[in-house]
Amino acid sequence: MTMEASYLQKRDYQAVSYTHFMVDVLNSSRSLLVAILAVLIGLSNTQVAIVLLLYNVGNALTQPLFGRLADRIGPRWLVVGGMGWMIFFFSLAALAPPWPALFALTVAGLGSGAFHPTGTMVASQSSDVKRTQATSIFFMSGQLGLFIGPILAGILLEHYGRGGYIVLPLWALTAMASAWLWLSSKDVHHESGATEAKQVSVQEIVYRLRTPLAVLLALIIFCTSTISMSAINFAPKLFTEQGYSASYVGLLSGILMLGSAIGGVVGGMIADRRNGRLVIRIATIAAILPVIFYINAGDMMRLFLLLAAGFFIGMPHSVLVLMVHNLLPGQRATASGLALGFMFFSGSLGVLGVGMVADRIGLALSLQLTAVLAFVAFLAALVLPVGSEQFRAARAH
Repeated sequence: MTMEASYLQKRDYQAVSYTHFMVDVLNSSRSLLVAILAVLIGLSNTQVAIVLLLYNVGNALTQPLFGRLADRIGPRWLVVGGMGWMIFFFSLAALAPPWPALFALTVAGLGSGAFHPTGTMVASQSSDVKRTQATSIFFMSGQLGLFIGPILAGILLEHYGRGGYIVLPLWALTAMASAWLWLSSKDVHHESGATEAKQVSVQEIVYRLRTPLAVLLALIIFCTSTISMSAINFAPKLFTEQGYSASYVGLLSGILMLGSAIGGVVGGMIADRRNGRLVIRIATIAAILPVIFYINAGDMMRLFLLLAAGFFIGMPHSVLVLMVHNLLPGQRATASGLALGFMFFSGSLGVLGVGMVADRIGLALSLQLTAVLAFVAFLAALVLPVGSEQFRAARAH
């Protein structure tokens, strides 16, 4: 049995990967619900961005806290509880009147915040030999959920209205059941890591994050997250306003996520064979042209460009998370919570900025201008220190 097969056959790895798929089916389909509710209620681009920011406040700011808790008590209750929370509030979003539905979509983010650092902890420690690859495949399962979520939501919403959306949270009950059956209440792979996490103070964590590497990673994460989240959340609104059907808008969102899923795995494989800095540099410079041109492309060319944009934006995802792990060795859930929480929160702030600009110059041009952030991330990646590759040495132990 190869090392690659060993982690793929672990029940806890399968459980968190499947749950990640369902969590992000709900996360990605949310943008279509928000787009429909925004048109019904008459929200501006800035107001839509505020709704998304509120969702990600719950999702992002709680992730370090949930990650630190997962390092202490293990993954089971946080994964099951997070999935259950999302199922309840997304069901409410499908069935409630517009304003309560919009409220439900904001508080649902707490469930995603509980799941992501915990699931990443389980995935990243499932293989010491192919750590980046194992993590990237875990993230790919989420990206596949981001791919299929808006497509299914578009079909359900177009044919059955908002009430038909209830199918997706009901489906997610199967993921909650698998997490309950296959996850332990303790960190079964690396108990010593959890013990170390208990002994490290918050002040020590802050000290470790006050480094040039942490600043550069924060800048790269902010830029790439803003590009991705702006496309995910504003492109559906733009094309809905232009009169495209919900099915087509869902397909566009799904194609972007499919590209990100493929790119994440390819990026993880390159990082395992070469280095993560190379992945970030290639991804950020290559994302510029697809991000600029997908808005005004023809219908078929737009699909190809969105696939390419998603591919390059998604390439460095697992690499960036594992680089943050290097800053906090032995505290994988805490580090995952900090990395993913910052991704979601900083990206939400970026989306708010894009929304405010869009109300002045137009949504289409604002989305094209996010390509500037890709170039900024590329410049930051050029000066990443060699120390950012420590996770390669860690895999040899």
